[in-house]
Amino acid sequence: MQIIMTAFEPFGEFKNNSSYEGLNNLVSNNVTKIVLPVAYPDAYLKLKPFIKDDNFIILLGMAANRKMISIEERAKNILSFRIPDNNGNMINNQPIDINQKEYLYSKVDIDSLIKKINQSQESCYKSSDAGEYICNYLYFEVLNNHSNHCIFIHIPNYQTVDEYNYLNDFLIKLINYINENKKIA
Repeated sequence: MQIIMTAFEPFGEFKNNSSYEGLNNLVSNNVTKIVLPVAYPDAYLKLKPFIKDDNFIILLGMAANRKMISIEERAKNILSFRIPDNNGNMINNQPIDINQKEYLYSKVDIDSLIKKINQSQESCYKSSDAGEYICNYLYFEVLNNHSNHCIFIHIPNYQTVDEYNYLNDFLIKLINYINENKKIA
């Protein structure tokens, strides 16, 4: 199973994006790393050619107001931007796919994943709110169009070396867990 891990470039008022810095600092031979634009529909269109049925996809994004790493259990069928994306698009209250239900859920057993990662210390929690911006859009499209194992992880707005070391340790634990548990869905 190949692991694909994505992150986003900086956006809005942010000069850095924790997801990008975390991906950039990660040292792992088992992971295909892809940096995505914070743009609709470009983010998904850039990722789509890399996706194969046997991939495990880890989507990373920054949630500046969160204090702890969160793993999203679902994506909402809505786009409603508070700020324009990096292409200047401003979308308000628009469904992503009019033929799809309100929420799509990850096939991954997120509770077991979190329990394992939090074994030595509480590192993350399960969230039901991937937002209504590009993070949610990307997650929804991957869940809607592919049979892969996929999770979306929101990372706080980290700034310090210690925070990025913590994030690196978290990502290494996650990758090791995925590699040890090929059937986690």
